[in-house]
This record gives sequence, C-alpha cells and structure tokens, in this order.
Amino acid sequence: MLPCETAHIATYSEDVSSNSLPGAQSLFEEEDPMLAALHAQAVACESIGSAMYTRLFRDLADDYEDNGRTYAILAGRSARPIHDAIPLRLAAAVHRIVLSGRDERLARHYPSVGGKPGNDFTADFIAYMRDHIDEIDLALTQQVQTNEVGRSIVHLTMSHWLTTQEIPTFDFLEIGASAGLNLNFDKYYACSGQLRMGDSQSAVRFMGDCFTHTPDLPRIGAQVHRKRGVDISPLDVTQPEDETRLLSFFWPDQKGRLERTRAAIDIAKVGPPLVDSASADTWLQQQLSRPLERATVVFHSIVWQYLGAGTQNGVREALATAAQRATTQTPLLWVRMEPAGPVADVQVDVWDGSSLEPIHYRLAEVGYHGQNMNWLA
Repeated sequence: MLPCETAHIATYSEDVSSNSLPGAQSLFEEEDPMLAALHAQAVACESIGSAMYTRLFRDLADDYEDNGRTYAILAGRSARPIHDAIPLRLAAAVHRIVLSGRDERLARHYPSVGGKPGNDFTADFIAYMRDHIDEIDLALTQQVQTNEVGRSIVHLTMSHWLTTQEIPTFDFLEIGASAGLNLNFDKYYACSGQLRMGDSQSAVRFMGDCFTHTPDLPRIGAQVHRKRGVDISPLDVTQPEDETRLLSFFWPDQKGRLERTRAAIDIAKVGPPLVDSASADTWLQQQLSRPLERATVVFHSIVWQYLGAGTQNGVREALATAAQRATTQTPLLWVRMEPAGPVADVQVDVWDGSSLEPIHYRLAEVGYHGQNMNWLA
C-alpha cells in the first residue's frame, strides 16, 4: 500500500509557478532573479517536506551569492528562472546521473538509490557540476517533466461524478500529458469509506488519507471508452532514458512519490498510453473536429499557465467550436485542476446543447500532488 502524502504546497514549474507559490516574488523581489529562484525552491521543498532539497537549495543559494560554481553555471541563464524552474532542472540533472548509476560518490547521498544525505552532500553536488559542466548545460535546456501520478485521484473521482450527470461512458483527452501516466487512471485504485474507484488489484493505490472526507458520489463510475493525450515534448517510459529522465525530477527523499511513479511506469510498460507530440491548441482542434459519439472530457492539470496566451486562446476556440455540436447525449466537458493559491481546485464547464453558455461547477480543492482532496460539490 502506498500512503498518500500530506503536504500542502508543491514545487514550481509543472507543480507550482511564481503565481501559485505564495509570496515567492514579493519575498525576494530585491534580489537577483536566479538567487530568488533558489530561495523560492528551498521554501517550496521545506513546505512539502523534502529536507534533503531544502538544505541543497539553501546551500546553492549561498554558493551563488559567493560567486561560486553555482553562480558560474546559473547566472543570467533565464530572465524568469522561477517560471522556467531552473533550480529544479539543475537538481534533476544531477539526480539523473545518480539514477543512471554513473557516480558512486553522489549515489551515497540519494535515498532514491538507497543512500542517505551526508554532511558533504552539497560539496559533492557542486564538485560534480564543476567537473561535468557540458552535461549540466545540456540538461538545463531540457523541459521539466514530472507527470505526477497522484493527480489521478482527480481523474478517478471525476469519473464517479460523471454518473451524477447521467454520463455512463466518455472519451478522455488530456493536455500536457507528459509520459501519459495519468491516462492510465482507470488502472489505479482509490478508496475512501465505502467509495471504491478503479482497479482494486492495482499497485498504484490512493487510500482514505488522501481525502479530507469521503466524496458523496455514486459507487459506480462512468467508464472511459477512448483515451489520448498530447504534450509538446512527451516521454516514452518504455525507453530507459526517458524513464530515468522522468524519475530524475522527483525529489530523492520522497520515497512514496517515487514508488508510486515506478508502479505507474510498470503499468504503462504493459499498456502504453497514447500521447501525441504537438501543440495543445492545434491537437485539440483536430481531436474535436471528429463527430462527438459520447461525452467528451478535455482535461489538464497544472499546465495552463505554461501554454502561453496564443495556445490558451486556441484551446478555448477549439472548445467553443465543438460546444456548438454538443447535445445531452454527447456533452462536452472541460475539466481542469489548476492553481488556486496554496492548493489547486477542480473546475468543470459542461456544454450539453441546452445553452450557448456552459454549466459551471467547482468540484474540489486538492494539493498539487493530488493529496488532501476536499470535495466541495
């Protein structure tokens, strides 16, 4: 059984941006933006319970201020380092080396491979940066991909809510799907009180402590008929390099998240999710141009702010066009789990042909990693 985490705030980048990390900008607005990003990452790590990375980013901030190796590598690299998650990219670059088994000196510090952070952890981290600058430079250009499986608790709960809307089956389209692990949500299991959702035999499990209270929902959920995702740079976890890259963005001392993700990867290797490489707006226009045969759910989580205004408008236009063809038998639903301060919320717009304007619901509040779901509906 994999227990849910009890944290209240997540990392930025895919998890938390400068908009959703309370005070991140104002606390450090007088500083060098990169130094502010290192401090903000330390705050986020402390808030969610990663002592290892809290200490690392504080030490890296000190080294940066002292014009050390961290300064030489990071200074001037991004005008928006919090938004671009530069500290998280740096940590993942080194974690990737450890997961690949290429540096025993570092590995002894990493719980993700059986180690324990020592007093010289930061010194060894900085030494590695010094000796492998080209490799670090390349890794800092690569997009963050965490694909947090904990968010599947939203997918599972949403599928049971759909039956309250008289929706027995649905097609599922996910924007920003990364490696597509959350497209396999129906192969995971969640349980709270008498409400049991998904596959009871699954190794990916969300138990009652993932909820602040049991949602009052039907015991039978709607069944997903067709699933497909899109990402600007998707990962394929059947490829060892992509699997390692994905895992490298998880914090090494958060074993529960790592174990849950590894279990989800094992499931994905047996039943690979379908994720296209494309821009979200053009992809959604193509997907919604086909006839609506049943309810269609368009979903995204902690990704909207990274799409850019043009892509956001394109997504809205695709939804608005398809909404004109929605009926009570083939409704269109826009479900999103996006930042709402220190937590995310789950909002839904439903078009069913009854009106040009959608029916709007705010269903839940939930932690950025899917923890502590507070069902509101």
